[in-house]
Amino acid sequence: MRDASETLVWISGATQGLGLGLARTVPYEGARIINISRRPHPDYESVLCDLTDPSTYGAVADSFKNEMADFNGKRAIFIHNAYYQVAGYVGEMDAGDYARSIQANAAAPMLLGEMFLRAVKPEFETGLVMMSSAAARVPYEGIASYCAAKAAMEMWGGTVKRELNERRSETWLVAV
Repeated sequence: MRDASETLVWISGATQGLGLGLARTVPYEGARIINISRRPHPDYESVLCDLTDPSTYGAVADSFKNEMADFNGKRAIFIHNAYYQVAGYVGEMDAGDYARSIQANAAAPMLLGEMFLRAVKPEFETGLVMMSSAAARVPYEGIASYCAAKAAMEMWGGTVKRELNERRSETWLVAV
């Protein structure tokens, strides 16, 4: 569904919680919101993606690429907010849950962020928002993989921001 919105915003996890709150309060009037989630949202366009399953990431890459190819607006923003919630002590929790947590919370933000940056064009403002957590700096027992993933995501963001500056890119990146 293409339209003439000046602002295009993808938000991972816009079906509930913080992601839904972000979608409802985007500060750009008339912004076109695209939800990236395991399930569609009744009010927003949706790209189906399960962060625990890398085989679903292609749909997100296609959305970034296809939407940017025809975009004539002022700004395109990707807010990576979604995460995989699981708790348990390392070595004691379900091994599958642990692996899914690493994939969804560590690998997915960097891979989807790179897909967005690969698709952007210099003709309009582009921004990447990576939702982080105090867990990036404070170790919390029972969520070691989440803490490590948020720390890794923040380091990735800081490094990529430097790379963008080095290339004199107008794209901005922030971890919140």
